[in-house]
Amino acid sequence: MLGIARARQNLIACTGIVGAALLAASAAFAQSYPSAPVRVWVPFGAGGATDVVARVFADQLQQRMGQSFTVENRTGAAGQIAAAAFARAPADGSTLFFTTVAPVTVAPLMNKVAYDPRKDFVPIAVVAVQPVWVVVNAKSPFKSLADIVKQAKDQPGKLNYGTSGVGTELHLAAEAVAQSAGIQLVHVPFRGGGEVITALLGSNIDFATLSTASIAGAVRQGTLRVLAVSSPKRMADFPDVPTFAELGHAGATMVPWWGLMAPAGTPQPILDRLGAELEAATKDAGLRERLKATFVQIEYAGPQEFARRLEAETALYGDIIRAAKITMPKSK
Repeated sequence: MLGIARARQNLIACTGIVGAALLAASAAFAQSYPSAPVRVWVPFGAGGATDVVARVFADQLQQRMGQSFTVENRTGAAGQIAAAAFARAPADGSTLFFTTVAPVTVAPLMNKVAYDPRKDFVPIAVVAVQPVWVVVNAKSPFKSLADIVKQAKDQPGKLNYGTSGVGTELHLAAEAVAQSAGIQLVHVPFRGGGEVITALLGSNIDFATLSTASIAGAVRQGTLRVLAVSSPKRMADFPDVPTFAELGHAGATMVPWWGLMAPAGTPQPILDRLGAELEAATKDAGLRERLKATFVQIEYAGPQEFARRLEAETALYGDIIRAAKITMPKSK
């Protein structure tokens, strides 16, 4: 019996040593990452909100981790094209996906897509949020959201609006308002927020639903007028702009996020390291100063909270999509 007890103690001791060794190896592995340049894919065009925020965080990761993090814009089908390619990316931390909810939650609710975001992607962290804004050219006759609703009722199916793509939260916010108000609008999708702004300033579309980062510059220059916002309460930077809920469209309340994802199968030490560096980046005074002019709200949420938000948004956006019978172009 004494021999068995000693053998058991030795086994426990060995297990502890092996466990400690594995932890040490894991920590060393995480610290050695990345050993080569990292590509950060953005599913929307250059100059749009997602691109702007992605580049700021990519710069932070590069500074913190001592390796190049290069943003690559892969546009089309509201992020589906980039997402389908990302599902086939190597799971070694060399390729990351800086995205919005559009390709990872909304697209699969509309069509059969060439990827399964729940199986093919791993959430790392949410790093920033911002609401959807209804904006018009500063020369537009529309002075309020009520003006848009009135004209849409007077001329059904004539009024159009621009977004950065079919199935984006920008698109869904507009559709939610249209459903609430009982109006018909014509959606004009573009490949990025920058293109929408150009069309709006050129009076090629009647209004737009865009993110804060996309509109910040034009609003400061006085070329755009802001009419309403999708956040639960008014934003401090725009205290005079009413919320959708205040205007009777509570079902359109939403606060879209930006987050970083990795291919499924990426080693946990890499995911943990990236998450830790992103959390530190959100607290960096320099980063906050860079994004201050865009009115973006810096907000960190780890992988568990990220996953919870994805589930909650599946229900919210699913209701909007089914009511509007929205379908999305198939990815190639």
